[in-house]
Amino acid sequence: MIESIAMMSLSKQSGNSEHDDETTGITFVNEGPLFRIYHVVDSDQEHSSQTGSVAIKVLNDRFADDKDTSRLENEYNILNHLANRDAAGSAIKKTSHHGSNAITLEWIDGITLKEWIRKFHSTRSLPVAIKSDTDEMKSIIMVMRNIAWSMVDVHDAGISHNNITPEHIIINIDDSASIKFISFGSASFLAENNELSNAGARKDLAALGYIFYEIVSGKSPLRGRVNQTVTITTDCATDMELEPKSTREEKHDGGEMYISAVEVYSALLNKLPFVFVKIVMALTESKMTAERYHSVTEVYLLLDKMMSNPRNFLSDKRKDLYYGQLYFPSYKLYDRDNQLSKIMNTYSQMTSEESSKMILVSGYSGTGKSALIKHARPILKTRNAHIIYGKFDQLQQAEPFVAIIDAFNDFFDKAKKGGPEYIQRIKTAIFEAIGSEVGVLTNFFPRLCQVIGSPVADPVQVDSRQAQNRLKYLFKMMIGAIASPSSPLVLFLDDLQWADSSSLDLIEAVVTDSEIKCILFAGTYRSNEVNNAFPLTRFLADIAEKHISVIKIELENIGREAANDLISDAICKATLDSKMLADIVYRKTSGNVLFLTQFLQSLYAEGLLWFSLDTESWEWNYQGIETQTIPKNVINLLTERIVRLPVLTQHALNLLSCIGCACAESTLILFMNEIGQNSTEKTNDISERENNILLALEIAVAEGLVKKDGSLYVFVHDQIQSAAYSLNPEHQRGPLHLQIGNSILKNVPIGEMENVLFIAVDQLNRGILSVNREDLKETIAQLNLRAGKKAMALAAFQSSASFFEAGISLLDEYCWDKMYELSLQLYGSYADAQFCIGHFDEVGQVTAVIIKHAKTLWDGLNAYSTLIKALGSQNKLRAAIEITCNILGELGEHIPSVLPDQNATREDLMRSIRLFAMMTDDQFLSLNNISDDKKTMSMKFLSHLAVYCFMAKINYVPFVFNRMLDLTLNYGVSNESCTALAMSSFLISDSDGDSRASYRIGELALLLVEKLEANEYISQVHANVYCARSWNEMRMTTKPLHHAYKRGMEIGDIQNAMLSAQYYCINRFLCGIELPTVEKEFRYFLKQMKEYEQITIHQSTLPFLQAVLNFMGASTNPVELTGEIIAQNTYIEACFDKHLMHVIVKVHVLCGWLAYMFGEYELASSIISRRREIENSMNKKIELYGVANFYDCLTHLALAHKTKDTAMTTKISHDIEIMMKLARSAPCSNEHRILLIEAEMAFFTKEIDSAIGKYNAAIAAARVSGFIHEEALCYEKAGDLFLDQGNSRRAAYYYGLASELYCQWGAQGKVDHLHRQIPL
Repeated sequence: MIESIAMMSLSKQSGNSEHDDETTGITFVNEGPLFRIYHVVDSDQEHSSQTGSVAIKVLNDRFADDKDTSRLENEYNILNHLANRDAAGSAIKKTSHHGSNAITLEWIDGITLKEWIRKFHSTRSLPVAIKSDTDEMKSIIMVMRNIAWSMVDVHDAGISHNNITPEHIIINIDDSASIKFISFGSASFLAENNELSNAGARKDLAALGYIFYEIVSGKSPLRGRVNQTVTITTDCATDMELEPKSTREEKHDGGEMYISAVEVYSALLNKLPFVFVKIVMALTESKMTAERYHSVTEVYLLLDKMMSNPRNFLSDKRKDLYYGQLYFPSYKLYDRDNQLSKIMNTYSQMTSEESSKMILVSGYSGTGKSALIKHARPILKTRNAHIIYGKFDQLQQAEPFVAIIDAFNDFFDKAKKGGPEYIQRIKTAIFEAIGSEVGVLTNFFPRLCQVIGSPVADPVQVDSRQAQNRLKYLFKMMIGAIASPSSPLVLFLDDLQWADSSSLDLIEAVVTDSEIKCILFAGTYRSNEVNNAFPLTRFLADIAEKHISVIKIELENIGREAANDLISDAICKATLDSKMLADIVYRKTSGNVLFLTQFLQSLYAEGLLWFSLDTESWEWNYQGIETQTIPKNVINLLTERIVRLPVLTQHALNLLSCIGCACAESTLILFMNEIGQNSTEKTNDISERENNILLALEIAVAEGLVKKDGSLYVFVHDQIQSAAYSLNPEHQRGPLHLQIGNSILKNVPIGEMENVLFIAVDQLNRGILSVNREDLKETIAQLNLRAGKKAMALAAFQSSASFFEAGISLLDEYCWDKMYELSLQLYGSYADAQFCIGHFDEVGQVTAVIIKHAKTLWDGLNAYSTLIKALGSQNKLRAAIEITCNILGELGEHIPSVLPDQNATREDLMRSIRLFAMMTDDQFLSLNNISDDKKTMSMKFLSHLAVYCFMAKINYVPFVFNRMLDLTLNYGVSNESCTALAMSSFLISDSDGDSRASYRIGELALLLVEKLEANEYISQVHANVYCARSWNEMRMTTKPLHHAYKRGMEIGDIQNAMLSAQYYCINRFLCGIELPTVEKEFRYFLKQMKEYEQITIHQSTLPFLQAVLNFMGASTNPVELTGEIIAQNTYIEACFDKHLMHVIVKVHVLCGWLAYMFGEYELASSIISRRREIENSMNKKIELYGVANFYDCLTHLALAHKTKDTAMTTKISHDIEIMMKLARSAPCSNEHRILLIEAEMAFFTKEIDSAIGKYNAAIAAARVSGFIHEEALCYEKAGDLFLDQGNSRRAAYYYGLASELYCQWGAQGKVDHLHRQIPL
């Protein structure tokens, strides 16, 4: 506290019973460690005052030591010496107060200069510069002049004050602004006739310079900790104590005087005429000028001239903004023209091609990677690009997606300001691309709501893996919606070496999707700091493996000439003049840009490089720089620079670095106010603590170490953050992080916990080894559970697993006894996270712990479910089935190890299906929801069992679905009932099934999804229902199947989305859509299947694309599925190895079709025979919606024609029955087929007229159905008849129409074959 009569200028405090004495007119003013100050009304002249009031300054300690007493004595004597001077008040007498020594002083009216400065700057109308023709300038000059005059008055009396501060100057606030000094306890007498030989006089002059600085800038130069020595730091390496170290009187808030040349110069030059800058620099004996004042009288006379003739002195012409400061132009790059051109050329290529491009910029720290990207951003913005920029942080890796979320939130903030048309365009594009699941993105990017508004519906609740897939898909859709040829999107992400795996997965999803156009992704990373443990390593490997074209830019240090250019700009000298300095600096820094610029700053701070205000140019100590010992790396150099800052600034930087490269002010004040420099000291006044911390950070901002971006404090370079963090000894880092985390949680306002949860928990985890208390361990474990669940909701599984693992590490061996629920949740969530990551071995270990300690089967069911899914994902299907059956047995659902007769099982299923099929909609919808928890869980595990039986025990599938339908009938409907109905519809949709019952229960499945709002099952239900309906109306199912694909992607149900895509493409192929279109669709979806790791679906789709290419003429042998996509024999062998028998059967169907279409009837027949052998071993036929039956019939009829063997026709009797059944139930797809078969039969039996009629009927029916390829086949076969009958003209006509239709279909291979085969 300030213990001086300065306190008399404050409002007198009252109501303090201990000190006030209303009966005597004594009012307590203030109390400090040494003195108490009282105001006494002296109306009856008891104290002989001239103003009617006096101040009594009393020693606190009744038994004070000699030094304290002599201080009071000295002040009394000095004031008596100055009794006739205007610059000081008068001392009236020595006295005592309640037994303590005291002096009585004349009361001085007015306010302290400190208070005047505060009021002046709080009411100023012009916040930047003070113009010479304003009252503000006149006020400043008057106050400065009067202060100088009062100092002249004191010095003329032979006294140096030795402790002049704004608190020790009283200003009368009338028009004259007269000045008086107070607190003369440290004053001393000057030596006669030689004012500047006295340290006290020089100290007063220097103090005057800093007071002038504070008057102009509004900033106090006194910053630091209480009870530290007060010094003035000048750049001539002179430290002058404001008072002797031995004294304890009047210690100042901020006991360290710290004014850097940069701060002083910039604060003054930007606000005042240049002459004022020279005055301050000369007073503080700065190297920036050789000018010195020999007495305070010189200062007074100069200021007086300014007052009398301001125009000659106070020109408004400003020097250059960076005049006298090291200047590193942000608009200029050094030695990077080629790299910048590479970025611009890539962007131009991307826009002209309407493609997507990827750039990776690598190099060592400090080579200018971020600067290159930063320089490219405004240039690209002028080319109509959407610019999105984010930066990853080493200490914020625990917070998932933080760089991407911050980057896009910033983009949406800016988009909001783009005008109504711009906002509407983005809003429309996003809604069209994403639809009802837009809420996923608004939850992820909260500020998206500013552009598109709040979503009308909540996102569908899905499981963790689906959530991850959904996020990837929707993020890509959003990116694609924002980007356009007229406004491409450029996504810059800095410091990829610190990126979390979830963020990299999201980026990979974008850069590997060839359908996303007009996107340029550019990332930077430190190539020397990435090893195999970094997620970036896997990302780069995946990109390379997927053959993604990457433009690589590798940055090295700049050359000697470029270094000279940089230094030339920094010191505003020609390159010829700066070359000598540049040579030294380059030799010491090797041209690393960060090292070089920081070394220059270091030289400036140490006085080896300075700006001369006399020559108005930069000068340096060549010998001193040459001999300067330079640290081994930039971290050490920056550390040396930081430790020269005030202690409080070092402390603030150190705490800021613990959070990362950036932190919001609102978060900083949650913990900075509580943590002292030694992690124990605390200050009581909250606002005072906040001001001190923010003031300390302002110094760092002025020094160029930190920048203020809105309310965000950001380290200018992450190496500065590393340097600040290195100030923490390793053994203190953990406890410090722990204290930061505790403080954040303690002080966060109610309702804002979620905003800082990741930061707080990460800080606690970094100090986890310092936690000893059991209750605190439990609390942190619970917080990790909460943070992990939040990360899971964001589909950031690596981060969530880290939180869960940290929570588990805090549990001891008795945790299952003491904290059962917490242990169960942590282990269960950790197993789920590891499953989502794909660490299946870890899942097995963790679930084993849960199963061992679970008190009931019910507590272990989630663990069993996760384990079963993990086994299934590893293709350990039989193990998954065995565990599932065991759990179902425990739940009361016995699954026999051996099934009874398969036909009986299927008949049981048909009975259950028909019970549902007979229900009306109202009857079905009136079924209650299942209420028995045991049966609910049974349905979930039966659903698991159905999936794995489809792949490994197909004969069990009817049994499982029958049981699910039975539970639904008897106990009520559940979400899994939707699956059972839909998959049963698919199961009985084949030629041996009941098409009407299949159609009906498919309808019920769709109704139930809607009733239960079971949207997480919508893709699975639609895929199965519309796949089943493909038997009846193939062309009509393509649109619903595409919708099922889209909905599956939107909700993250990738497997069923890809199944829908597969069925969609196959159906389009089989119903005669133009082959080039079908080829493009196959390729698009196959790429997605591979990207989303749907390997089995991907593999089973490949033969269809190869068949398309064969028809198009892209294979050397059209009857063999060998070409660009697969090699037939190798492919079949691989399927045998994987037991994918159903895929092998489909390959045979396609090969048989191709062999028939290209006239290889014997080959087609042998393929049919092999196919049926495989089907018999499977006890399952693959009919491909009747396509197999259709071409089986045609093949055998063709062979009958060729061989004249009537026995061949008997082989097709069963197939003809099936085709007739299909023609009755699904005429749209099959009427023309049965007509063509009948035409071929009539042709074989020589019923020519009947055959011609059947051919023409088949042609007409095919045309109505839109099956262009089979219409062409009907024409071709009719041409065969007319050719056989010798009617070449009509044969040519029919062949010509067939060729034309095949050409329209896109089957150039078939066209060429037809032209080769027909003898016309």
